[in-house]
Amino acid sequence: MTALRVLLAAFVLALFSANPAQAATKVLIVASSYEASGNAQLMLDNPAADALLMQAALRRTSVAEKHVTILNDPGVEEWEAGINAFAASLEEDDIALFYYAGHGFQVDGVNYFLTSDGASLISLDPLLQTLTQRARGTIVVVDACRNNPYSYADEASEIRMVEVTGSTRQLVALSVDDLSNAGDGLAQLGNLRGLSAVVFFSTEPGNVAEDGDTPGLGSPFAKVFTQQIARRQSLDEAFRRTAVEVNSITEGRQSPWRQGDLPFNVFVAGMRALPIP
Repeated sequence: MTALRVLLAAFVLALFSANPAQAATKVLIVASSYEASGNAQLMLDNPAADALLMQAALRRTSVAEKHVTILNDPGVEEWEAGINAFAASLEEDDIALFYYAGHGFQVDGVNYFLTSDGASLISLDPLLQTLTQRARGTIVVVDACRNNPYSYADEASEIRMVEVTGSTRQLVALSVDDLSNAGDGLAQLGNLRGLSAVVFFSTEPGNVAEDGDTPGLGSPFAKVFTQQIARRQSLDEAFRRTAVEVNSITEGRQSPWRQGDLPFNVFVAGMRALPIP
């Protein structure tokens, strides 16, 4: 009898060890409106509203409010501090959800986010690698496929863009000419391997996402995605329903798409008890 109790106690201990109580979905939201840049061509109406929509949607899910961080109009230092703090907060069984609204560029097939001061670039690839190394699963949602604001820039302008990767600033300069020829939209991720991450883009590679008919109230993508993520369904279902609805309301001009995958279902708002109509 004593041996049976020992075995039972060992089984219960193993069960709880495999499902640690501290595992959670942790969220970092970055919204860049570029008011601090002093460049009217960079300024965007929707990112701040997109962030508020995302925050409100997450309040209707199982995500704890203490696990949601918002960076509004971060400069390069705030980006670095925010990424490092978010990565450090992740436990190995956590789900990391990163949401970005702002300007994005692709240069030679590499995707960059523009910091809110308009002076530095954050490379998506090393950011994604940092998160996948820390969390059980990583989800990146990118609403950054807008028009290139440098497409008509004066090539003689002296604007130095510095790539920032995590906590290390690399001496990589992109001239205004580089950015003016970058084209619109973002590129596919060339080094997304395995089943550790999924990236959901607001539109397909090389295309431009729309700001919609209500500037300042959220992009069409953000409005639909935040409605879907708050529903009791898997993340896969939320992605699919978002893509179908955004494609419909933009009359086919914008088609959200995903790249990568996870080996398990993620239910941000909980599992559904009944079929969703």
